[in-house]
Amino acid sequence: MIISASYKTDIPTFYGEWFMNRLRAGSCKVRNPYSGQVYSVDLTRENVDGIVFWTKNIGPFLESLKEVQERGYPFIIQHTITGYPRELEARVVNSVQAIEYLREVADLYGPDVVIWRYDPILISSLTSFEWHLQNFENLAKALEGVTDEIVVSFAQTYRKTKRNVEAAAQSFGFQWQEAESLSDELVTLSLP
Repeated sequence: MIISASYKTDIPTFYGEWFMNRLRAGSCKVRNPYSGQVYSVDLTRENVDGIVFWTKNIGPFLESLKEVQERGYPFIIQHTITGYPRELEARVVNSVQAIEYLREVADLYGPDVVIWRYDPILISSLTSFEWHLQNFENLAKALEGVTDEIVVSFAQTYRKTKRNVEAAAQSFGFQWQEAESLSDELVTLSLP
């Protein structure tokens, strides 16, 4: 079994202590979001093949990774770094600090543990296609030797996402486009 910790909640940043307590206890309870049923997940080493940590800031969890390794759990880190302006990501650790944390992870556990996520790509008056090309190149250079894998995707504008981006756009005075409206422009986009 592979434990996803967690795609929708940044466990390493905000709930690392809870996660480690559950790992030490050997189980956790999970509520099915559709049925509401609560079930127990066995977290003992013999039943866990690996753990995937999803985060935008591995910094608060660095010490815990040592214990995860000492307990014998294989893991990878899916770490999002976009380097967006603060108007778009006011509460996310800055990219320079995030890269330093990932460099530490790669030094301790190897670059094959780190997967860089450059997502979601949001096209706006602050982050044009050209901005993304230059930004991506700069981040890729800074991450050289830290990882050899990347995931890239455009923003999917679900209702909550759209509401949040529109609120930020009004607060900070920028315009943005939904990815679906960019199809003709995307065809002409190519990396150098």
